[in-house]
Amino acid sequence: MIVPCRLIRILSLMLAVLAVPVAREWAAPIESNSVPGYMLLLDSMGRVVTVPTNEVPSTFRPAADIGVKHQIPGPTAGSSMPQEILQRVREGVAGFQLFPSTPPPLMPYLASQDDYGNTAIRPGALVYPFVPLEGLVQGAKYRLSECGFRYSLDQTLTFVSLSDVMKGDNDLSYYTFDLKSKWALFNAPDAGTAGWISSQVEAKTGLDSAGNNQSAKSNLGTVTDPTGIWSDVNGIRVPEFAWQQSARHGEIVVVAGMVSQRNYIDRNAYADSGRSKFMNSALINSEVLPLAQYNFGVNLQWQPADEWYAMAGGSMGNAPAGFAPWADFSGENWSVPGEIGYAPRDIFDLGPGVYRIQPFAAEVNGSTGGGLCFDLQQQLGSDSPLGWFGRFGFGGSKVSDGASAQAGSGFVLQGPFRHMLFERTSNDLLGVGFVWSQPSSTTKTVYHENEYVLEMVYALQLTPTIKIQPDFQTIWDPAFHRDTDQAMVFQLQLVMAW
Repeated sequence: MIVPCRLIRILSLMLAVLAVPVAREWAAPIESNSVPGYMLLLDSMGRVVTVPTNEVPSTFRPAADIGVKHQIPGPTAGSSMPQEILQRVREGVAGFQLFPSTPPPLMPYLASQDDYGNTAIRPGALVYPFVPLEGLVQGAKYRLSECGFRYSLDQTLTFVSLSDVMKGDNDLSYYTFDLKSKWALFNAPDAGTAGWISSQVEAKTGLDSAGNNQSAKSNLGTVTDPTGIWSDVNGIRVPEFAWQQSARHGEIVVVAGMVSQRNYIDRNAYADSGRSKFMNSALINSEVLPLAQYNFGVNLQWQPADEWYAMAGGSMGNAPAGFAPWADFSGENWSVPGEIGYAPRDIFDLGPGVYRIQPFAAEVNGSTGGGLCFDLQQQLGSDSPLGWFGRFGFGGSKVSDGASAQAGSGFVLQGPFRHMLFERTSNDLLGVGFVWSQPSSTTKTVYHENEYVLEMVYALQLTPTIKIQPDFQTIWDPAFHRDTDQAMVFQLQLVMAW
């Protein structure tokens, strides 16, 4: 596999960037005036990093009229919200409010799935300053949260190099945009209820002609997609636009409208985002579990106790990406995934973990069936930087999402090179994952019944809001590729998380 010239140029630019002055924590000048309090940030494994406000550059602090007590970090989906953050949220709740400046209180696991906080910056950046806009971006995020609008905006530039393609080009490049938001319209704490508008808008465009109409999955003939955030649709698409309501003081949450089930079910703190962790689609979501997007649906969430929760989703329709939910609507296409989870904050002195059982039923074009999946994660030591995850599932070949059987597992290590890449509080993440898949029912010719993938990814926290991700995948026995038993994928991704 030959790395294209533009990738070499990008790597050279990154090396040049790494030559700029580096900070041991925050490298910006710190004002001497005392600012009381502390900011709460989250590392790459979802653990709290407490930073005295005086140690944070003024451009990243909440303005005086907002106050540090209203600063809430963006939560890590697939984990329980840390107690320090829950306490800050609960202390900020007043009486009945329209467009509340503080997120409505929810139970610990639901809180991490149903809000986005108001803080873009992450701890442990390698260099600072780098992008002058970062202070403005963070300031705007604080201001919008005062009107109840909290969001997560990720933009990526990705360059991909493939070996042994079945068709198409070896080199692809593209840009993606993903805006998820929660606009809290009211909070009535005395009644134990609150309401949001929940939405997600995505966009994608190729940076060359190949990136516009080709993908790594189709070019290699694989079950899984090595570029898991790649959309088949250029332009804008809307996976979710729904009303969200909480009840019983955050114990129950209902989402109804056009619902993306993957925003709530099958989240995993160590493997659920191609924009900060693993990039293969099977290490982002199970490809057995049918998790509908773009269609009419409902998602019911219930957490009666801190360590136990249950979710059930229901979706109907057959609208493709980029179309309205009533497009190509059919009552013969529906899915009902469920999830029961146990989320202890410490188990056997290993630290936090989440253990999920996921039954499902579905109908696709008149064929009805079901299946069972499992999604697990566990920190490996109370203070350990190492975590393990696993996804396992099987289902009816005609109703499963893309694989009739699949198993994926791996390890993540937080801050592996912090003593080599300068002494700092590192937010970097190193991950190694493995996937086995069998294809679901398809009209394509299957040349290999068992497909295997090994992925290695490193997410480098370059600045407080920017990451660089080199990623390497080896694929054995691509299911639909007749002429090769092995292919390799190299990706280099720049992620701006605002």
